[in-house]
Amino acid sequence: MIVDTIDNFFAEYPVSEDEPQAIDSDEIVTALAKVVAEMTCSMEGADRQQLLERLMQEVMEYDAEFRQQDQLGTAVSGARH
Repeated sequence: MIVDTIDNFFAEYPVSEDEPQAIDSDEIVTALAKVVAEMTCSMEGADRQQLLERLMQEVMEYDAEFRQQDQLGTAVSGARH
């Protein structure tokens, strides 16, 4: 479901041919927000809040991990599927 939503987002808003390697952080945030909103729209308030808090915690943990890898010069993606 998440992959489909992200694919749909980039189908609707394709990467610029002028700058194919450019990363637009606004586009990424918008895509993630749409995915999370779609996943949580039918949840009760407490469950939705718990999921959002868990997502924020995961983001913070990966941020710390990637920053540490960057400082050590380790080039590892660490992305999970």
